[in-house]
Amino acid sequence: MNRLLSLLGLLLLWTSMVACSSELDSLGNNACPANFSNTLIEQLQQKPKQTPAAEVTQYTYHGQTVYLVTGGCCNNYNYLFDGCGNILCAASGGTANQGDGRCSDFAAAATNPVLVWRDPR
Repeated sequence: MNRLLSLLGLLLLWTSMVACSSELDSLGNNACPANFSNTLIEQLQQKPKQTPAAEVTQYTYHGQTVYLVTGGCCNNYNYLFDGCGNILCAASGGTANQGDGRCSDFAAAATNPVLVWRDPR
């Protein structure tokens, strides 16, 4: 049940971010939220406390800034977001802790980890 609620929360977050990331600005560039990590943190704060605590860590991955959300229990996927809020993959987690396989090189290729936020509750 906890896993289902976490997945549902991330799905809702992703849905709201897709709407923002699909808009174009006047120059024809993808319009992204001004600071997606703040939006992500606000969304996580609306969810029930997770054990272990939810964390948002910023990395550089294939030349772009990305955000990994970890936390929760028992086979939850740990989703990797780009700076616009699009889910790139589940970088880890799942029954084999291998993620969904779409970013299989994340552990080796990600650099410059910076803990952005850890749920203090």
